[in-house]
Amino acid sequence: MSHDLTPWLNWLFAVRVDEASDPQVGFLRSDVERFCQQLDGLAPALRMRLLEELRGALVGVLDEARVEAMASAADEGWGLRRIGVFCGVSHEQVRRLLAERQSEGGPPVS
Repeated sequence: MSHDLTPWLNWLFAVRVDEASDPQVGFLRSDVERFCQQLDGLAPALRMRLLEELRGALVGVLDEARVEAMASAADEGWGLRRIGVFCGVSHEQVRRLLAERQSEGGPPVS
């Protein structure tokens, strides 16, 4: 695949298809790549709008799921630094994300 979305997909999945530790990640990535390839013949404005819509949807879902996973790990006694290492963020960012989750009505982390 040789369009502008490749670096973002590499960041999003944090693995290449041949390195996916879970086959479901590889399948999902393949589906997204196939979708992107189907857009290649569209007018640039439509293509960009659809790609941005896809990016926003995926990032939103993944961010929410990641924060919930962080909260579950914290509830199991994981430290913020350990959570940060697994998620590729600083312990301060983990703290902020969990605090934001709670301020938005989520249950407190124990």
